[in-house]
Amino acid sequence: MSRTTRFGNGLQIVTEAMPQASSVAIGVFVGVGSRDETQDQHGTSHFLEHLAFKGTREMSAKDLAISVDSFGGDMNAFTTKELTSFQVRLLGEATDLGVDILGKILTEPAFNVSDIESERNVILEEIAMAYDEPSDFVHEQLGASVYKTHSLGREVLGSRESILGINRDVISDFFSTYYGSANMVISAAGALEHEQIVEQFSSSLGQILPGKVPERDASHLWFSEPVVSEREIEQAHVSIAYPGIPRGDRRRWAMAALDHVYGGGLSSRLFQKVREEAGLCYSIYSDRVSYQDSGYLGVYFATSHFQLGRALDLVDSVTKEFGLAGMTEEELAVAKRYLRAQVLLAREDTASVMSQLGSVLVTGQQIKSIEEILAEIERVSVDEVAELAAEVFAGSRQISAVGPVPNGVFD
Repeated sequence: MSRTTRFGNGLQIVTEAMPQASSVAIGVFVGVGSRDETQDQHGTSHFLEHLAFKGTREMSAKDLAISVDSFGGDMNAFTTKELTSFQVRLLGEATDLGVDILGKILTEPAFNVSDIESERNVILEEIAMAYDEPSDFVHEQLGASVYKTHSLGREVLGSRESILGINRDVISDFFSTYYGSANMVISAAGALEHEQIVEQFSSSLGQILPGKVPERDASHLWFSEPVVSEREIEQAHVSIAYPGIPRGDRRRWAMAALDHVYGGGLSSRLFQKVREEAGLCYSIYSDRVSYQDSGYLGVYFATSHFQLGRALDLVDSVTKEFGLAGMTEEELAVAKRYLRAQVLLAREDTASVMSQLGSVLVTGQQIKSIEEILAEIERVSVDEVAELAAEVFAGSRQISAVGPVPNGVFD
């Protein structure tokens, strides 16, 4: 069972002791991401994430690496469109080291000019790599097309132009504005004691100022003509968006079941029809994308250009049938068992538990017990899924494609 403590400055700490574990995973979650950047700041959240483990006023990047390596641990960080996280995982006996590292990188970041320049080059290579990979770029293009000029449509990495324009002042100002206690959650799971984690963070992050919580512009989906980037490659990569639900929607588990049966699992209709029976592609899947106030259900597949029309027709056929009839009781039973297993299996890993607790709390959602979550899954009915499927597959969709696309194939 998790425990939560709130400091006087608004900082929240959530922990879950896992007596069977030898490790402890600790993460700091900040409720700011690329969505909260201005056009001039585009890519700053991700840039700042890159700089986090480059050193503090007292420790170099190599010092940090040696300290964590000494206890068989690792350091990690990631940025999304709505949050940023910094994490360490190491033996439970070294909990104080993990707390110390996270406390220092988020209160005493060095932001050395030399580090900024070296990471600028790394990020530019990362942007180039994403562009060169059509299976990545097709998703970026889809997000940009469904959110148009809204900041959710901008890529987390930033653009080449925006990254070249970010300097130390931009990074430092962004950090000072948003990296405050009112916008931050500490999460830990594994071989730990709650009181110890609270006490150890009290002298670092427990003392910082509240900072600013981002004020977000409302988002909604736009559906328009297919967006195609022609490239001379072997396959056409296609990503399709259908209207989805926001992160906190009460129909979350109905959407999860829909996704699994539609294209998320090996037994899903898309995988079985398009790959297994028709042999039209190697990879095809669906995936849920949910933000604070909007979301979409995405489909991805890649196939040779001469098979694209046939593959698209088959995807459309499966989608239309699902929208009209929903799923069967047998399909729902399989989906429920799958979702139940995923929830329980995630509880065996300290990093997974830590990430789940932190991301839920920093996005303003309620932490629920395993029993409550499993009960919600079990309550999903075929009628609820059918109603949701009729809404999702009502007709509107956005297509993104990269590669050799025959004329008229999306007409």
